[in-house]
Amino acid sequence: MSLIALYTGNPDVDGAVRAGLGERNVVARTASWARFLHLVRERPATCAVVDEGTVRSPSGAEGALAELRTAFPSVAVVLISGPQSDPFMLLRLGRAGIDGLVLVGTDDVTRAVPEAVARALARGTEALVARALGSYLPARSCRAVRLALEGVQRSWRTADLARQVGYSRPHLSWRLRSDGLPSAGHLLVWARLLHAGRWLTDPGRSAESVSRQLEYSSGAAFRRALRNYTGATPTRVTAEGGFRFVLEQFRRCCGIGQPARKRLSVA
Repeated sequence: MSLIALYTGNPDVDGAVRAGLGERNVVARTASWARFLHLVRERPATCAVVDEGTVRSPSGAEGALAELRTAFPSVAVVLISGPQSDPFMLLRLGRAGIDGLVLVGTDDVTRAVPEAVARALARGTEALVARALGSYLPARSCRAVRLALEGVQRSWRTADLARQVGYSRPHLSWRLRSDGLPSAGHLLVWARLLHAGRWLTDPGRSAESVSRQLEYSSGAAFRRALRNYTGATPTRVTAEGGFRFVLEQFRRCCGIGQPARKRLSVA
């Protein structure tokens, strides 16, 4: 379950992408490049799908993708390329090592885009956290953590998370705590902060824009949550490696991978 930012002016491409991704994903579309960049910055999008046929940048798709990747390296990118695409341009994109770029042809968008998005999101925050914690936690708690991370993009509250996991709120918190994790409410806060760790290191973002992505009431409220849970300011989180730093604080909070599994306070 992800928020996908789609840049296309072609209604057929829009319809095919939505049909392929299904109801489990949310697609936010615009045909304006400036609005597209604004969308990626202000919404909790984890993947950007770019229709090459809509790009109107003087530097073409290469320049547009370079701009996107420079500003938001944490966002996975899927490029929909048509039959008229310059094969040398596609070759250069492949050789450029643009991290997370997946190419898709326009001949079968409905089938190919979901597969490409899945491949692109294999390096997303949810997947990175699952790989880091998977060998330490039971499957049920790993699933709850992953759902909490996905729920950030759906503005879930504790009751929503519990419903998705299949427990009542009290029982979910009891289950989580029995596996060494924070209660459901605290887990949702950690999920937001783990996303923040990825986003804060993007040059195109600021602490204020990240706070809006996470729907905090203000930048001050976001900074307060970050300080209470990780002991750090946004500047320090960025300097310490962003996501890796927040993940390590989460692991320490839960005692995951710690010799004595001593749990630290989360607030």
